[in-house]
Amino acid sequence: MHEFAVTRSLVDQVLESSRQASAWRVTAVRVRVGRSSGIVPESVEFYFSQLTRGTAAEGAKLDFEAIDLRIRCPKCGRVFGDFAELCDCNAGGEVLAGQDIVLESIDVD
Repeated sequence: MHEFAVTRSLVDQVLESSRQASAWRVTAVRVRVGRSSGIVPESVEFYFSQLTRGTAAEGAKLDFEAIDLRIRCPKCGRVFGDFAELCDCNAGGEVLAGQDIVLESIDVD
C-alpha cells in the first residue's frame, strides 16, 4: 500500500508539470529510486498505469534509476554506503541519498 501513496504523489507531480508545460501528452517519466527506500518499482508501474488512465500521462513509459545508499558522518564527514560501515566517531549518520524516490524528469509532446 505504501507504493500507492507514493505513486499518487508522483502522478500528481507529473500531471502538474505537464500542465505547466502546456503539453497534451506525457511520453516518458524518469524516476530515481533509492535502493533503501523500500519502494518496489513493479508496484509503482502497476499503480501508475491505473492512476494515469484517461490523463495526459496514460501510456507513458516509466524509467527507474536505482540510487545507492550514501550516509555521511556529521562529525568527520566520511561517506559510507551502509549503516553497518559507519565510522568510529559514534556520531550517527546523515542520509545523503538512497532512501527516497524523486521525479527526475518527464518527456512531453
